[in-house]
Amino acid sequence: MLPLAESLNRRIAEQIPVTAHMGLRIVAWDGEGLRMEAPLAANRNDKGTAFAGSLASLAALAGWALITLQVEERLGAASVAVCRSEMDYRQPVDGDFQALCRLSDTEQVKDFWKQLAVSGKGRLPLTVHIQQGGEERGRFLGTYAVSLVSTSG
Repeated sequence: MLPLAESLNRRIAEQIPVTAHMGLRIVAWDGEGLRMEAPLAANRNDKGTAFAGSLASLAALAGWALITLQVEERLGAASVAVCRSEMDYRQPVDGDFQALCRLSDTEQVKDFWKQLAVSGKGRLPLTVHIQQGGEERGRFLGTYAVSLVSTSG
């Protein structure tokens, strides 16, 4: 995994303390796609399956991390926030689970980069897949608002 992703794992644990308790962490980052994992044990509900809030949290955080890493690599520091989300729970999750997301080279993504470069702000929709054992168990659709952070002062 690239050093920037390792650094982001540390920042997430420090700045969003609940993620450490939940065991959420980036385990793979190749510059375009990201995988985060979470253990069932820390995210179980009363039925012994993954808590819906944990699934949504992992998905939202994975999308946030992907966009944060992409923007930081290309343009520097940024503020990234979910501004809209929808979660589709397809099957119960009864084991450790992962969130996978990737930025494709679509016109929408190209337009996002242009808008961010010109105005310092942009919005980007992203799909995150929740999987267990390689099988999709849920899907998160989120829109992320991004603002570049000026480091000059």
